[in-house]
This record gives sequence, structure tokens and C-alpha cells, in this order.
Amino acid sequence: MRSNNNVLLGILVLLTIVIVTIATFSLGCAEPPEVPDNTTNVNETDDTFDGEYIYGDAVVEETDVLILESFPVKVHVEVTGYLPDGCTELEEENIVFDDENNLFTVRMQTKRPADAMCTEAIVPFEKTVALDVYGLEKGVYIVNVNGIEDQFELQTDNIIPE
Repeated sequence: MRSNNNVLLGILVLLTIVIVTIATFSLGCAEPPEVPDNTTNVNETDDTFDGEYIYGDAVVEETDVLILESFPVKVHVEVTGYLPDGCTELEEENIVFDDENNLFTVRMQTKRPADAMCTEAIVPFEKTVALDVYGLEKGVYIVNVNGIEDQFELQTDNIIPE
């Protein structure tokens, strides 16, 4: 009699494990994102939609400013971050220099087909961005890439004397 109770208990435990496993996997499945009907913001993350693509900002985790040994000096920013899925790709970066504040603002934008079914895994990226520093005076300069700030210093004016 004791053997039958142990077998029944074992079957109940196994059945519970199978049900919990199926429920866990079914909750992990995601529906594809809905495509909005208009060209306004898709959500609160400032993504925009033009009918064919969804545009947003890349997630930047780290920046590293490199001053190349040359004259005139060249400055590159190594940017490390990730994209939210397998369909999203980096667009051409937009660089604006504010000479009053010695500030380079680099916006790294992304582009994703609106109707694509994509892998839901993040995709890391590394990108090197060249800054136009020719003609700048010596001093400290700030670089802001999608909210991540770094700085560099020019030891001399960055112009070839005539």
C-alpha cells in the first residue's frame, strides 16, 4: 500500500513540474510590436515612425576618447552600446559642435523596419566616430554621446601655422 502512495506522489510531482514548465515557456513568448497608424511618437522613448521604419536612439553604455598622435591632432570617440533586437541597425551619427561651451554632441540614431519580425536578443555594437577638431584652440572639450559624457584636452591650438 505504501508503494502505491509513493508512486502516486511521484506522478503528482512530475505532473506539477510539467505544468509549471509549460506555463513558464508560454509566458515567455512575445507578440510582435504593433505598428502605429500615424507618424507621431511610437512610445515614450522618443521613437518616431515614418510608415516604413521606426527610428530611435541607440543605447550607449560607454565612450572612450582617443587623441591620435598626429599634427594637426585627430580625435576619435569609441562608442560601445547595444541595439534592442536583430533588425535594428545604426544610422549615420549626427555631430553638432557648440563652440561657446566647447561641447560636441553626438546623436547615434537607429533604424528598424516597422513590419519586421525580429529576434528579441540585444545586439552589442562598437563604433568609432571621428570628431572634426581642426582649427580648435587649446583647451578642454566635452563629448556627449546619447547622454554619456567624456572629455579631452587639446594641449596646443590645433591648426598648422602658415
